[in-house]
Amino acid sequence: MPSSSRGQPGPLIQSHAGWAASLFLLTLGVKFCLLLHLGTPMPFWDQWDGEGADMYIPYLEGHLTLADLFRAHNEHRIFFTHVWDVLLLWLNGQWDNQFQAAMNAVVHSATIAGLGVLLARFMGRQNWPFIWLMLALMALPPFAWENTVGGMQCQFYFLLTFSGLVIWWLGLAEPLSWRWWLGVATAVASLFTMASGFLAAVAAAGLAVFEILKDRRRWRRELPTLVAGLVITLAGLWNIPKVPHEHPAFPHALQAFWVALGQNLAWPWVIHPWFALVNLFPLGALAWLYFRSPAKQQRAEQMLLMIGLWVILQAAATAFGRSSEGILPASRYMDSFSLIMVADGLALVLLITRYGPRPKYQPVWTAGCAVWVVFCLSGLAWLMDNTWYNSLPTWLAFRDARLQTAIAFRATDNPQVIADVTFFARPFPRVDELVRLLRHPGIRQILPACVRNPLPVVRGDGADDGAFVTNGCPPDAAAPPAERCWGSYSGGTGVGAQGKFESLPINPATLPFLEIPVAGYLGAPGLSLELLDSTGKSTPVKSALSADGGWQNAFVKAPAGKFKVVARDESTTGWLAFGEPRELGRFSYWTICLLRAWQYFVIAGLGCLVLQNAWLFANHKRQRQLRQKA
Repeated sequence: MPSSSRGQPGPLIQSHAGWAASLFLLTLGVKFCLLLHLGTPMPFWDQWDGEGADMYIPYLEGHLTLADLFRAHNEHRIFFTHVWDVLLLWLNGQWDNQFQAAMNAVVHSATIAGLGVLLARFMGRQNWPFIWLMLALMALPPFAWENTVGGMQCQFYFLLTFSGLVIWWLGLAEPLSWRWWLGVATAVASLFTMASGFLAAVAAAGLAVFEILKDRRRWRRELPTLVAGLVITLAGLWNIPKVPHEHPAFPHALQAFWVALGQNLAWPWVIHPWFALVNLFPLGALAWLYFRSPAKQQRAEQMLLMIGLWVILQAAATAFGRSSEGILPASRYMDSFSLIMVADGLALVLLITRYGPRPKYQPVWTAGCAVWVVFCLSGLAWLMDNTWYNSLPTWLAFRDARLQTAIAFRATDNPQVIADVTFFARPFPRVDELVRLLRHPGIRQILPACVRNPLPVVRGDGADDGAFVTNGCPPDAAAPPAERCWGSYSGGTGVGAQGKFESLPINPATLPFLEIPVAGYLGAPGLSLELLDSTGKSTPVKSALSADGGWQNAFVKAPAGKFKVVARDESTTGWLAFGEPRELGRFSYWTICLLRAWQYFVIAGLGCLVLQNAWLFANHKRQRQLRQKA
């Protein structure tokens, strides 16, 4: 059966726009929801040295060079990640991991939707529901949460994007055509996504070998792809930096490598390495039937086989570099490993629709497909349960502990507060390097709002009647450690205190927005907080009423010049507390607004899916009427 989609309703863009948009919006909405509840603006782990020390300090000091952008990070040269990070810092004026992660989510969501359109182009438009389902199962659950919440994890998304383009152009285009050459250029560029970036060219060359074995007369046609794949592979191996401190991660025994490889290829059943054999059954069956088929230009089969080979190669590379302790695959690799499920599922679709079970092998065929489906679904359920009840709560605990450690150092400037906490409660493992960065003047100017020095608030002389006191909060809503606040709740009068607080003029903010911690019942009758500029213009600070009066952040546009903080409590039943304002970048503020609107992206995605089906139904009905008239 040919792989074209002739006979399907409507133009290509109309056939794919609705469901591809739904996949993009749903993926983006789910990632935004995860970021809202699990994300943090504060850099963590590799960001401190990989971004702060290697990129941002040279950039801020005016001597960032092209060589710096190609600088090795562990065993990788992540040129595109470095460019992306510097671009986002330039746009925002502030180092904000949450903003970076939100932009990374856009890249990944667009890659998933684009892959779906590409697969539908080769498999036929009628197969879009299967494509949508498999990609949704890959993209929506939070298996790869490390990449979602980490600002410096975009190299994994760039790897997916570039590898997909290499497979499409280098692997499927006519050799020496302009698209093929574009594939060669993309393959070269992919060397600077991650150390394993060259493996997409290996997958394309692997398909060329497969084609030659299938038909020896095709060797002349496939030779350019073979040569390009070999050259890019050698260049990729030569490009990998030699990093001595990474050597302990390599497997110390062949058995450790095979166990790790089995775990990677058994995704989602990563705790059962033996499942890799079952997991490769659909792709293996497709490869065998495709090899025996006399048909040519079977682009769908070729695409899926290259994706499968690419995942196998990625799994092997990860097993070699990250399997010394025999631990389960880290979450950050699962965006790549999950593609084995997509390739397997769509391989089953092709096997059923294009080849069909041969009567002689039907029992084996049926049993193999059933085992794969059952184990895959149960593996997804197990992995989701493990992620939700184990990995994510652990991450939340570490996230909050690291934030408190950074705030405590900001307040004391004492390195011992970092050295005394547990290893995973440190924002960065190396205490001396973290202290150096937190003390660096340039880094201090770009730190995110949650850990940067706030704008100091000083009580005005004679502008306060004593209603607002330092740390004036109920015991169950005490101010965070190392934070300074004023509140109208006191031990003597409780919520009965009434009066006004007015600060001395505060120097202008260097960023366009302010983040102000508030507690109590701001917005209730008689309780207000405002910023008063030098001309007397008032900017009210608003916040959603909290049932428990706990701390939350309010956001407001920063006044143009100097300003005062003015708080009023004219209520006999409520109280109000506020902390010192912290500067917030423009894109950081917009990111917070986007994350809070995550449900609208999900609703829009579901709406696109409904419209897609409505359009297809109407088109099908119209064509049926035309056939009846004919």
